[in-house]
Amino acid sequence: MVSLMDASLYTAAISAALLMGLIITYAKVYRDTRAQFSLGLTIFATILFAQNILAVYSFVTMSPFIGDPFLPYLLGINIAQVLGILILFRTTLR
Repeated sequence: MVSLMDASLYTAAISAALLMGLIITYAKVYRDTRAQFSLGLTIFATILFAQNILAVYSFVTMSPFIGDPFLPYLLGINIAQVLGILILFRTTLR
């Protein structure tokens, strides 16, 4: 079950990297246009980024305390999040 924990850790790290790309993109749009919507998206992406950094930290430090039956669900949640952020990233760059 350690591999499921590792996969959860990696998917959270991928989410954080994608969110950093979104933060940079939204901040550039806000800087150029001063559109409040872009500011809101920047703040939203920053909060999600912070959540993912905290998740990565908790997976590293608290993994011995997370039960094996919980790991597939945790990985499923993280995969769904990566897919959602990928769709948002693709939509943003179009």
